[in-house]
Amino acid sequence: MKFLIAPGKYDDSRISSKNVGQAIYSGISRALPDAKIVTMPVTDSKYGMPALVAHTIGGRWVDLPFFDAFWQNKMGRYLLTNIDSQDTAIIDTEQIVGPDLAISKSRTDLFHATSYGVGEFIVDAVTSGLKEIVISLGKAETFDGGLGALQAMGAKIYDESGDLIPEGENPLINGYEVDLDDVYTLLRKVNITVLLSYSTSLKENNDRDYLSETQKSFLEDNLLYVTEKINQKYNLDIHPMPHSDSIKTLAGAFAMIKARISRSSFEWVANVTGMDETIRSADVMITDTDEVSSESMHDEILFHLSKIAGYSKMPTFVLCNNFVDNFEDYEQLFTGIFSTQMSNYSHDNKDEQIIFEHYESIANQLARTLDAFHNVNH
Repeated sequence: MKFLIAPGKYDDSRISSKNVGQAIYSGISRALPDAKIVTMPVTDSKYGMPALVAHTIGGRWVDLPFFDAFWQNKMGRYLLTNIDSQDTAIIDTEQIVGPDLAISKSRTDLFHATSYGVGEFIVDAVTSGLKEIVISLGKAETFDGGLGALQAMGAKIYDESGDLIPEGENPLINGYEVDLDDVYTLLRKVNITVLLSYSTSLKENNDRDYLSETQKSFLEDNLLYVTEKINQKYNLDIHPMPHSDSIKTLAGAFAMIKARISRSSFEWVANVTGMDETIRSADVMITDTDEVSSESMHDEILFHLSKIAGYSKMPTFVLCNNFVDNFEDYEQLFTGIFSTQMSNYSHDNKDEQIIFEHYESIANQLARTLDAFHNVNH
């Protein structure tokens, strides 16, 4: 019997999905010493999806200085790898504009935040001679509709008086007209693929402020106005939806420069890294996550894993710390869901060793049960 362990996401940074995977491995191997066990990490890095690609198909990291969402000078990195015989840059945006940067920032800070740094990464890759660029868009705490990123790539953004809006500011606040000619020139031989929804951040942090409804409405209205002018100037057909967080996502800006937009980043990763084939080669898949809830079940990693396993009619089990919602909502996705929370512990002071021991114990019991059924049927 071949087991595949696919460790999932945890919002508590003290819990390592890698270590949880090792605990599950230990539990299975104790029950079935002769079992074939493969571990396939699907997350667990502050560098998000690029780190997963690096782990599976290799590559090297390129370090560069950049300005984050709040115009602080930082050092970041993107992955340079080879996909389909093409040197490819893979950039994760959360290090540049992600929620962790917004902790302790004021409402005013958020209002003026810019996605400029994302454009800096792209410019670095393009000027290094790369023709294939993949952007992993996770959660963002900028509200400029991606205009800052375009600005870094050479877009000229003017206010109503015809004055050029300077770098380092949210250009959507006073933006009136946008000239993308230099961006098109920069990217004329470059293919950009944008992957949506791959996020290393699961839950909102309470130690931060949020834009007021007035601020959000103002920026949303201006994004609609600016986008319509861009549509007319460049014969595009982009229409941000009101009240849809369009000011937070960079996807609209990338659509303006004719990037390919993919709504399933994990599906792209699975295809590129060969994960699909690895999953199909197993007899049983075991994944894990912090909790089974409506939020976690919308996570595309769990969904894609269950979908591939379902196509192969493979038994798939989820181990989690706890349930939040009704199990019946998810029983069609997985063969079984098991909670590892066998004793009480404080959410603010989790005993990591106890948690890992619980995962090991549940995995051990599951493996022994599966083996018993396998022996009865054979």
